[in-house]
Amino acid sequence: MAKRKKKQNLIYLSLIIIVAAIIGGSWFYSHHTREVSNSYAVSETATLSSGARVYNSLSVIQRANLPDQALVKVNRYYLTSNDNDDTYARINYNGKNYFVRATDIELKMNNEINSYLTQSGLPHAKITKQISSIFEQRGYSTSSGNPRGVVIHDTGNENSTISSEVSYMKQNYSSTKVFVHTFIDNQQIVNIADTKYMAEGAGPYANPYFVQFEMPHEYTAASFANQLGNAAYYTAYILKQNNLPVTKGTKDGGGTVWTHAMISSYLGGTDHEDPISYWSTAARKLFGTTYNINNFVELVQAYYNQM
Repeated sequence: MAKRKKKQNLIYLSLIIIVAAIIGGSWFYSHHTREVSNSYAVSETATLSSGARVYNSLSVIQRANLPDQALVKVNRYYLTSNDNDDTYARINYNGKNYFVRATDIELKMNNEINSYLTQSGLPHAKITKQISSIFEQRGYSTSSGNPRGVVIHDTGNENSTISSEVSYMKQNYSSTKVFVHTFIDNQQIVNIADTKYMAEGAGPYANPYFVQFEMPHEYTAASFANQLGNAAYYTAYILKQNNLPVTKGTKDGGGTVWTHAMISSYLGGTDHEDPISYWSTAARKLFGTTYNINNFVELVQAYYNQM
């Protein structure tokens, strides 16, 4: 009888261990398997930060050893929904793909202005909310009710300021019905309309889908670069907040980062061409280089990777 009872106890103990292992394994898997909510292809060069955690796969936690400060190619980003909403980069080193948190890479910039900001540590202003109640609040026309990207404007006015632009927009809103969410210069990011609702600054085919911001003109190299940094940070913030990728707008209406000029060309309903002339003129005069939407998307990704 004693032997039979002992055998039963061993069986029970074994069952308990098996069940515990299954439960523990399920918990471990659920906490370490990264659920990908979105991904997008890129072609970038980056260096690994010291102590970067590099993985062989997104689905397991097996670590790989790569040299500190290794130069790698970034070919895809993955947005996750169960890993603190971290962004992972798929990198290629010596012909093999690995995965690393985007916070553990530093992008190599192809544009002088972007390089200037990277060397300065990607500075940015804080977002200041000065929400006005005069602007109409209408929901986005997306299935989720959230924006699907960002539209970039410049004011087109020489020597204006955020204060003067906001005052003009408020004073004339009853007749123009035009407003944007935010104004950005070299020192400030001023949010004047709730980004939970659509703005009215880029025509009927863009307004129901995008957060929109305006840039007054800047006239020194440092101020122009810092304004671009603030604009890229704000764009990255909006995209990250809505779990959206960093992708340039396309002719078929896809993508998340748009200029007003791209809205005019691809979607219609408006004929403005900003900020093409402002960016190209300021970049040439102040830095002796060019600047376009491709450069800006690259800068947005750099800020996005820090979040």
